[in-house]
Amino acid sequence: MQKMSPAAERLVRLMLLLPSDPREPLWDSVADDCGDLPTVMAIGGWVSDTAKMWPEGAPYVLAEMVLIVFGNPSETTLHLLSQAVVSPNSRGRKGTGIGAAWAARACQTAIDVLAETASLEEVLDRAKTNWS
Repeated sequence: MQKMSPAAERLVRLMLLLPSDPREPLWDSVADDCGDLPTVMAIGGWVSDTAKMWPEGAPYVLAEMVLIVFGNPSETTLHLLSQAVVSPNSRGRKGTGIGAAWAARACQTAIDVLAETASLEEVLDRAKTNWS
């Protein structure tokens, strides 16, 4: 079994802050935002697959899904993300700032995962041949 990269681990940890039940209002809002209900409904399985590091491309698929699902969140989604990420007693649950920070971090981490999919040798070879 392949070892999870630090970026893939961060992405899984970020996803684990969200509710796992696809019937939660957050997931309805996210589906409305991105218009891709099948991706929204499947994302939980890919979180699990990435945590198990099987199949081999699971982190890459999860990263793409995160970018699709959280790339352009609405105010409603940001509010629901804030509620999901912080404790019920926190004042941050009332606004969208925490949700916006979570979405930005999740998308950045997804990009990091995508950037790690090639080996160092492949990266250097592509840089020499395609960017020179």
